[in-house]
Amino acid sequence: MISAPILRRRSVLGLAAGVAMLPALTPARAAGAGCAGWLTILTVGGLVGAPNRGALDPDRDRLLNHNNAAFQKARQFTANELAGMPRKTVTASVYGHDMTAGGPLLHEVLAVAAPDATAKTARLSALDGYAADLTLADVESQQWILAMEENGQGFAIGQFGPLYAMRQLGPDEKKTEEEEAKWVHSLYYIELAA
Repeated sequence: MISAPILRRRSVLGLAAGVAMLPALTPARAAGAGCAGWLTILTVGGLVGAPNRGALDPDRDRLLNHNNAAFQKARQFTANELAGMPRKTVTASVYGHDMTAGGPLLHEVLAVAAPDATAKTARLSALDGYAADLTLADVESQQWILAMEENGQGFAIGQFGPLYAMRQLGPDEKKTEEEEAKWVHSLYYIELAA
């Protein structure tokens, strides 16, 4: 488990306020053709075989740059793209309460990004700089999901959103500290690495 520097409170509050204001600042965009679902909520970088964007731009990719992401190409996903993928539901105890959350399978999302044959791990990064590593074998065999909602309500930034990497534990499995450290909420970036 690797953690990156934590953003200052002012930076996080500014980011949250900026995201919250996007719909109000862009009403004309909503009426334009092709604008539905334009908001990117996940970027997959590193050993990506099917990119839809170029290298990290420090001036435009401010949060990615602040959290030391570096990539030459990446695959971005909008909220609508992820919501349109087949969904799986997970029931788990999260911070002391039971949650039923749903979203696409992580390995199916990564398949769209087409990991290079040398890719073996996925580093999941949260808005606050926290990161955890999963092997791609575990991502598939353990059926990890990118939860987008709880009981039909989308996760908000500042809660568990935009995405929460989690999995259904088996009947004999317990959520140990080591296991819980792999569950990343406020997920926005995944780095594929060898």
